[in-house]
Amino acid sequence: MTDKSNNCLKNKGFSYFTVNGDIPTHISQDTFISLTRKPPLKIYSLGFQPAKSIPEISRWFLHKYASKQPYVVLEPFAGAGTTIIESIRYGASIYWLDYQPLSRLICQVKTMPFELSDIKGEILRIIKNSMRQQVAPETVYFFNKDFWFQKPVQEALEILREQIIYSKKSVQPLLWLAYAATVRKSSNMNDGMILAARRSHIKEIPILTREEVFQLFQSYALSAYEAISEWQDYFNKPNIEIRELPLYDSRMIEGNWLCDAVITSPPYINAMDYVWASKFELHWLGLIKNDNDRLNLYSKEIGTERISSSEYKELGELGYQRIDKIIEDIYFARKYQASKGQNQLRARVVYQYFYDMKNHFSSCFSVLKKGGYYCFTMGDTSTICGVNIPVASILTELACEVGFREQFRFHLLLKNRKLNIPRNVNWASTIKHDTTIVLEKPI
Repeated sequence: MTDKSNNCLKNKGFSYFTVNGDIPTHISQDTFISLTRKPPLKIYSLGFQPAKSIPEISRWFLHKYASKQPYVVLEPFAGAGTTIIESIRYGASIYWLDYQPLSRLICQVKTMPFELSDIKGEILRIIKNSMRQQVAPETVYFFNKDFWFQKPVQEALEILREQIIYSKKSVQPLLWLAYAATVRKSSNMNDGMILAARRSHIKEIPILTREEVFQLFQSYALSAYEAISEWQDYFNKPNIEIRELPLYDSRMIEGNWLCDAVITSPPYINAMDYVWASKFELHWLGLIKNDNDRLNLYSKEIGTERISSSEYKELGELGYQRIDKIIEDIYFARKYQASKGQNQLRARVVYQYFYDMKNHFSSCFSVLKKGGYYCFTMGDTSTICGVNIPVASILTELACEVGFREQFRFHLLLKNRKLNIPRNVNWASTIKHDTTIVLEKPI
């Protein structure tokens, strides 16, 4: 590394690095890093997933800790598959799971072989047949569909859906992913909007024709083809196992197997509603049956916000003084009085989040080899109803209660701190940096 790409300064007892490219494996404990990323492979951006983790962290861990072969990694919050891709590139076996059907589809596409000629042929066939088809079926129903999707758009999406169903089974997962991108882009959401919500300041929505929706699909499908084409050479690595676990709840991980490491980025507390963010894709792709089926996904979510009023009126206690003090401060509005019921709800969300994460740590501990590692990245501090919550620190304490011990940590400064989601900034905050923590299971 040159001085230009890596400049270390000492300030108030910690190191600060500016890094261009990969994170060095020899950084010191508690180093703060400002990272300039190199252009990643196209496969990383395939599939919509808000708040994606970055590959440099998984890559750093594998190069620092995964020296022995064979090496098995577990990713319990697979998301868009960043850890999966990095494990495959490194030559490690990867076991993964995710409760969210769209995330599972994204990861399935990134972990399966395709016949490239079949992909292009099916794309051209679908576009040709869709342009010719006059009558559109009507098979997809969900609340407020007419508000979010114009009639010509609905017709085009129905036609494309029918054509994909009759395409080659071996190619369908990739086509469905391109279709998911088309659904999001052709909806009445503004560009950059993550959660579908009515906005008073919403920009004017362009009127789309059927043909324009078909063109969108063709563009996304060809982009997916390019990403898969680039990825195929990396994907065909010998002697590694890629296994989707038949589990949909990261709080209850079990099986007749062990892993060498867990590398993941757990959901942020009170930050992103992943089910809401992908509700249109879930319905149009048939990944859920109806609105109730979609709402049932929340039961598998860490720290769900779907809590009944009778439950959140009760003050939750975990038996840890620091956590329980935070929960009380939010519940009794000691820092900020939110609208009716919100303090109590947010207090319960915090309680549920840490309760769920402790169960998750315990579950991972049981399938991790002795001497194995759990590496996670988390926003260092979150603010809810005016109360600062040192999330990364508390999660580390809970993991150590389970039996882990902390081995290493560093911090990554965030450059894009704003998400286009509805949020009351008076009592919430942006996360200024992420903390990566490596835990070890004692031998």
